[in-house]
Amino acid sequence: MRSVQRRIMLVGEQASGKGRLISLLTGGRWQERRVMAVEYCGPFINTPGEFLENRRFYPALITAAMDCSLICFLQNARSRTSLFPPRFASMFNCATLGLITACDAPGASLARAGRFLQAAGLAQWLPVSLESGVGMDALRTCLQEKSGFSFAGPVESGVQPGTGSWT
Repeated sequence: MRSVQRRIMLVGEQASGKGRLISLLTGGRWQERRVMAVEYCGPFINTPGEFLENRRFYPALITAAMDCSLICFLQNARSRTSLFPPRFASMFNCATLGLITACDAPGASLARAGRFLQAAGLAQWLPVSLESGVGMDALRTCLQEKSGFSFAGPVESGVQPGTGSWT
């Protein structure tokens, strides 16, 4: 019997960078767009921001997570609020990882975003910038370790993998 690789699901508010992250990690094979339903993109499952914003859609997130070895929760570092409910990550039965996006943008607060992810029940998170590439090598390494998928990408210059908050 052939072993099946499991997927990586991305969960976050609208404009948190889910589509952009998939596009970067797949080498542009997937186009960024506003998703209106759960979308399967190679090894990724892209979820609409509305699924996090409206509790009626939580069962859809739980069902989609059944195919996953990892769920990444994206929190924009510029956001002053979070839609992740307390202990939200605990309802999923697989590994979880928080991603703080826009970590180097003006007005970004890594400490605030980290508190939001910690309140959501995440034990570890990684700051990444989808614009400058900060943290992307560390993210590729982490995703490969946790999911078994290999993600090719450019090597960052001047960035040390693992920089940021791993708690």
